[in-house]
Amino acid sequence: MTRTMRLGTTTRTTTRAAALGALVIALAAGCSGADDAGSPADGDSDTSTSEDSGASDTGGAAADDGSASDGGSASDAGSVTDGSASDAGGSGDAGGEAGTSDPAGAPLPEDADLATEQLAISAEDAVSIAVETAGGGETESVSIDHDDDHGWTWEIEVRTDGQEHDLDIDATTGEVLEHDQERDRVEDPAVDVTSPMTPQQAIEIALQEREGRVSGWELDADDGALRYQIELETSGDDDVEIDVDVETGDVRIDD
Repeated sequence: MTRTMRLGTTTRTTTRAAALGALVIALAAGCSGADDAGSPADGDSDTSTSEDSGASDTGGAAADDGSASDGGSASDAGSVTDGSASDAGGSGDAGGEAGTSDPAGAPLPEDADLATEQLAISAEDAVSIAVETAGGGETESVSIDHDDDHGWTWEIEVRTDGQEHDLDIDATTGEVLEHDQERDRVEDPAVDVTSPMTPQQAIEIALQEREGRVSGWELDADDGALRYQIELETSGDDDVEIDVDVETGDVRIDD
């Protein structure tokens, strides 16, 4: 009888030890599953956790593949360096350059000096607009002046088959303000604001003779010779007109 009880005790002890071992294995397996499934140590690189599946693969976090340098964060997707102001039309180069080069920007003031300040619509642009509006032809005269009603205005004459077109063009917007036509039998030589002398070159020659603010100029034919008439406003508020021969560069001053 005593022998049987010892055997039963041994059996129960073995069974209990096996159960305890199974519990330990189960607990170990559970901990291993937790580490593999979602722990910061292993699961981030293997499963869809916040760093790899959510942030690094879609471009939102600053870890492995979705960091600021690779995944579309501050430096690539929308920062001031690459993606926002510079590339996406923000407050950097794109927006700033568009504002300064826009022909419809702020007009020059009445007292602007044409020797140092540029009109939004250049002389060459204004001539192109005038010729296109007239339907072709040759340019007979070009002048720029400040108008009380329209501000800085180009006045251009274009000749087409005996028909003279007088056009006023807004020097800020390029809008054709007036377009008059009349028959004209007198044909003056055609002028060219790009050759053999540009307006800026004529202004520089004129300023070598007198100092002052360039308040306007005109290019046309005078007694068969092409001349620039540069209008200067001197320190004494006296207006001086300096003629510059296009071909020779000779100067004539009309006080």
